[in-house]
Amino acid sequence: MVCLNLDPAAAQNYADYTRIISQQDIHGTARILGIGGSKTALGGDIGTISGNPAGLGFYNSSELSITPGYQFTTNNTQYLGSSVMDENDNFFLGNAGMVIHKPSSSQRGFKGGTFGFGISRIANFNNSITYQGSNTVEDFIDFAVGEANAQGMDAYDNPELLSELPFLAYQTTLIERFFDSNAPGDTTFFYDRNIYDIFDPGQVAFPSVDFPTLQSEVISTSGGHNTMNFSYGANFGDRFYIGGAVGVNTFRLDQERVYRESPTDADLLELTLVDDRLMEGTGINGTLGIIVRPVNVFTLGLSYTSPTFYEVRDESYLFMSADFDSDVLSDDVLFLPLRYNMRTPARVNGGASLFLDKFGFITADVEWVDYASAKLTSDEFEFGPDNDQINSFQSVLNYRAGAEIRLKALRLRAGYSYQADPLDSADGVDRSRESLTAGFGLHFKKIYLDGAYVRSTYNSATSPYLGALPAVTDGISENAVVTLGFKF
Repeated sequence: MVCLNLDPAAAQNYADYTRIISQQDIHGTARILGIGGSKTALGGDIGTISGNPAGLGFYNSSELSITPGYQFTTNNTQYLGSSVMDENDNFFLGNAGMVIHKPSSSQRGFKGGTFGFGISRIANFNNSITYQGSNTVEDFIDFAVGEANAQGMDAYDNPELLSELPFLAYQTTLIERFFDSNAPGDTTFFYDRNIYDIFDPGQVAFPSVDFPTLQSEVISTSGGHNTMNFSYGANFGDRFYIGGAVGVNTFRLDQERVYRESPTDADLLELTLVDDRLMEGTGINGTLGIIVRPVNVFTLGLSYTSPTFYEVRDESYLFMSADFDSDVLSDDVLFLPLRYNMRTPARVNGGASLFLDKFGFITADVEWVDYASAKLTSDEFEFGPDNDQINSFQSVLNYRAGAEIRLKALRLRAGYSYQADPLDSADGVDRSRESLTAGFGLHFKKIYLDGAYVRSTYNSATSPYLGALPAVTDGISENAVVTLGFKF
């Protein structure tokens, strides 16, 4: 085993992980999810604590609620003309919180305020993706050869200077060092593949198109991203509401990638690469928000959430084995934990709500996020190339809208959410996310029960190694949540 305090495998991209941590699902209570996650111009719901704390000013009593949920995902992944289906499910705590209302005796001006505490899951990382296909162009060993040769004579003289993946390929004899003494000029030194027993550098390798390589990978991810908010909202004359919150965000992303490939008619029966990664982070941000009611039936809301500043701990482990006819060779690389700082983008939300007397309301939000403003810094590692890639991300506008109908104690809800792609589909894959939502509620004087269903569709892409064709996933996520609340 080799221990390194370096950048983990080239296939793992810090810029991509920063984008993943920066993105949020629609979140909150079942009431908020039922209306598409739109909450900037609404109040009186614990789900607004993490969006616009000014909504706390609408409360006229104290409240406690909890929102458990269940998620079911289906992924259909296409790779080199083949398709594989995956399913995954998990239970989670979507939201929990409490608000304490403090009324004022004033009939005008300041009419009271409300303290709030809430925990909300803003992203769910539990997922699984499998793909496989027959590659007739290039395999992992071709990639390792190219990477090894690109690192020059120093890496030829001392293979321990190779980067991690070609180093493991060398250790398992998938690639070897060669020289051509008949080359014009200086003797030519190079790395080349070794699985076809080609020891004569002048010999031409068998055409890969005639000897395809079966490639497959299973990617299993678990964990989530949560925010805990301490907030306060005030009411001024039932016309102006203002609030602020301090948020503590935590995330854990645990991912295992198991890649395999089997060439045709070769001494190598199977190559296996296991890539384990654990990322944990804690960050802090602040939110300010206002809601104004120019007339009784209409509200406008605006909120600003600062960038979130995380301290991240990152662990990674690589294991490679080569199963030959006569032997099995293996080696691994354990990366010493890397600690660094991550700044994710600020978020600006604007919204409007139209109230239909006591019969319900219609509401809509727009959110601006500049993903290029994220940044990675560390005293242990240089993130220059990763920050350059982050700078290529774009700012986006996300949209949410919903409506609620009230029929005495019954509430009926529906909504829609669109989250844009920060990469602008640069690689031909549109990573935007669309969600359709529906919900119901039963509200009584001291207790209420809300339920919501969210169906989201999305695309994603991954590659087994740099330069490989992407495996493209069409995904469907279905969430069902319920909120049980008590007023006191």
